[in-house]
Amino acid sequence: MSNSVSHSIQVDRERKLVDLRIGGLIAPEDAAWIGEELRSAIRSLGDDVGKHVTLYDASGVHVVPQDTVELIKNTLDNPEVRKLWARKIAFVVSTALARLQVQRLKEVRADIGVFDDREAAIAWLMEP
Repeated sequence: MSNSVSHSIQVDRERKLVDLRIGGLIAPEDAAWIGEELRSAIRSLGDDVGKHVTLYDASGVHVVPQDTVELIKNTLDNPEVRKLWARKIAFVVSTALARLQVQRLKEVRADIGVFDDREAAIAWLMEP
């Protein structure tokens, strides 16, 4: 992983919340590696896979290279990954460009929520 990327993944089993915080410039190889870690965290939920929600806190990311956006979009569209899909997905972004890039992901997953802050995103994710 490149030095310009930081990330952490927390699993809140009680709330069935998978929380990925990411910052920096995310190259496609970084996204691929972090995606593997994220899918492993989701699988750790066992029978709750599919009942869970996922928060992508990308407030520390100002822009994502187009190659990375395409890789994430293709990953979301992969049938094997679809088996691990969350009940809901929320992205927290801090720039207009990042918001536009998340909109591109809605081409494969229309129910993605986009938020300016974590609290609003988590409140939305916790709704039934």
